[in-house]
Amino acid sequence: MALSRLNYIEQIRRLIYGGQPSDDAEITVNLVNQWLNQAVAYAAKQCYADNMKLEGVASVNNGFYSTFKGLTVSKDENFLWKLTLPSVPPGIGATEGVSTVMFKSDTGQISYPVVLMSENQRSFQRGMRDIPNKLIGYQEGANVFVLSTIALSQYTATVTMVSSGVSTDLGSTLNVPPDYLPVVTEYLMKVLNFERMQPVDEKSDGIDSVKNA
Repeated sequence: MALSRLNYIEQIRRLIYGGQPSDDAEITVNLVNQWLNQAVAYAAKQCYADNMKLEGVASVNNGFYSTFKGLTVSKDENFLWKLTLPSVPPGIGATEGVSTVMFKSDTGQISYPVVLMSENQRSFQRGMRDIPNKLIGYQEGANVFVLSTIALSQYTATVTMVSSGVSTDLGSTLNVPPDYLPVVTEYLMKVLNFERMQPVDEKSDGIDSVKNA
C-alpha cells in the first residue's frame, strides 16, 4: 500500500514527540510538509550518488519521479514558449531533475518528448540543424522554455520530474522508494529537532533571545 504524505508526516511528528503530539505542538503538519520537499530532494541526490558508486552510471531511481499533467503553456517571446513547473526540481546532473516534457492537444494527441538542453549546450545551440520531429528546450528554475514555430499555447504540457509528489494534497502518495525513506527521516529529524530546541523570545524589547552555552 502506498504511503501518503499525511501518514508519513504523522510518523515524523510521533518520532519527534515520542508519541501522539498535542494539539498545540509547535511542529505542525504544515511545517513538516514544508520541509518534506527539501528532504526528498536530498534523498534523490543521495540516490544519484549511490547509483554512480554501484553501477558507474549516475541516475535517479524512477520511484522519485512524479508526472504532472495539464500544465498551462504561454508565449514568452517569438518562437519561445514557457510553462511553470509545480516546484523547482532538484539540481541533479545537468538536466536530470526534469525527465520528460511533452505536449497534448485537445484531441489527445501527444508530442514527442522535448530534448532538454543544459546551459552549456544552449551556448552553441543557435544555428544548428533542427532535430527531426523534436522540440528543444531548457529549464530555468521553476520554468521550462521550449523553442518552437508552432503556437504551443494551444496545447497543455505533461511533465515528469523528480518530486515528492503533490505537496498541496496531503492525501497524495509520497514518491520515495522505501529504502530511501530513512534518508528522508534522518534529514527531517535533524532540522525539526533543531527548530524545536530554539529558545522562545517572550519579551517584546527588540532584543533577540539567545541561549547561552
